[in-house]
Amino acid sequence: MGDDRQHRQEYNNDLTPSSRKSLRFEERFVKTHHGEEKIMQRWCPNFPTTSDLKQYIAVIICYLCIWATSWFVLGNLVVPGGCVFNISALVTLGYVVSHTVERYTTLNPVITQTLVGVLCKMFIPINILEDKKADLIDYHLRRVYPVIILTKGPLTWNWNYIRHNPVKVFSLATLPWIVECLSTAFFSFIYLDFPWYWGIHLGAILSSVSPAIVVPIVIALNTKGLGTKSKLALLVGNAGGLDTAFTEGMFGVINSAIFYESTPALRIIKAFTAIFFGVALGVAWGVLADILPDHDDTYAPAIRSLHLFAGGMLFTYAGGYFGWGGISGVAIMVSAGAAATRWAQRGWELNNNPVSEIYTTLWVIFESMLFTLSGYFIEVSDVSAAEFGVMVACIFSALVFRLLTAFLVALANSLPVKESIFVAITWIPKAIVEACLVRVASDSLWKNDTTDKDRKIAIQHSNMIIIAILITSTIGSILTRIMAPILLSSYPRVGPEAISTKPNIPSNEKRPSPCLDAFQYIDT
Repeated sequence: MGDDRQHRQEYNNDLTPSSRKSLRFEERFVKTHHGEEKIMQRWCPNFPTTSDLKQYIAVIICYLCIWATSWFVLGNLVVPGGCVFNISALVTLGYVVSHTVERYTTLNPVITQTLVGVLCKMFIPINILEDKKADLIDYHLRRVYPVIILTKGPLTWNWNYIRHNPVKVFSLATLPWIVECLSTAFFSFIYLDFPWYWGIHLGAILSSVSPAIVVPIVIALNTKGLGTKSKLALLVGNAGGLDTAFTEGMFGVINSAIFYESTPALRIIKAFTAIFFGVALGVAWGVLADILPDHDDTYAPAIRSLHLFAGGMLFTYAGGYFGWGGISGVAIMVSAGAAATRWAQRGWELNNNPVSEIYTTLWVIFESMLFTLSGYFIEVSDVSAAEFGVMVACIFSALVFRLLTAFLVALANSLPVKESIFVAITWIPKAIVEACLVRVASDSLWKNDTTDKDRKIAIQHSNMIIIAILITSTIGSILTRIMAPILLSSYPRVGPEAISTKPNIPSNEKRPSPCLDAFQYIDT
């Protein structure tokens, strides 16, 4: 008992302020007029500190400056009623509400942001995206989101863990995905009379897990000694990231095979060769990102970040134009992974390098845009109570098969029964990939052969995605918190430093940031 107490004390002393903040077990401080730090009263632990308020004021000033400057360039587009102003106001509202709710509750911001978009669509009489310019802005933003997400993930995965546990990680990333995709196709045919190709198309989107919802929770549990023996934080984070990468690659192939207007033979050839060409292109681009510029160049992090981003954007638009959508997602992911692996040989850590920090900042900026605007795509007027019930039944019927598969996969990989159940629970949430692809059904419809039934299915497609985000993300995060103390055994607590790929760092050397957040295992 005494040794355990001493271990906990040493662990608490070793944590940096940033890691305390990221794992939400810190106590907030404010400075008194004497310059001394004083613990705030327990009855208001989440009240913004002076530092927080200064940050908010700085952001508001920057926002107002950008808005005022844009008025000289864009004119009426940025005044109230203009499409740019409307989109900005909606995104800002989503950001403010979500992070305010997060401060006082445990609700993940992406859930609140999506809900804000849904409520605005229901109760604001103006349809923001009816404006062609606003719709075009959203369309192209949805080409940017996957590039950031797919690049950020491989830069921060723990490749050492993946190399030592390939079967465990890849089986958990792929087998539940395949089962849920096929189950969704089956149940959407039974419940909603979807043709098989629409069912596969929907299943390829809804089968993606969202570790960004549960990974912060699992890491926090890890620091309390829950799940440390089986390294569940690493398993859930890395397998979830690979699941999302697998989704992007497979969905690109499926979408192009269904909707790109060409001969059936050409579609089949493209579907089978997309993955291989994507891997080859990604490796070549990743190696180039290591060769150029020189590793010791002062501007290497910025240039390499731009290199990966520019290449990702080119792959995305070119792949869509030539009907080879599967190539872009695979190429982006592989290029980031190849680059990160080569950079690690030159001194940049695999899951803690300067480029990943830049992409983390980019994602903070784009996150609210993605989820708030995605929630706005729901068509409430087109959904009756009976149809809503059928959609929920379809989502949960397929989800049951997914969870059963995840449980069996975890069990087959020598995890205890209770921990296998917990891993299955973490495979419930759906968020990032679903939000990125919420409008893809409407955008991909054939130009000449589209029927009224196809248009209706495209609307149902978007509605089901938004419903799945709201319900599964909420249930998944709540169940993960509630069931963890019941299902996971307690072992000596492991801090963020123990998850790092670098085991021992002398105390006289500069220590890399141990702060692990949702983006270090982001569901690319």
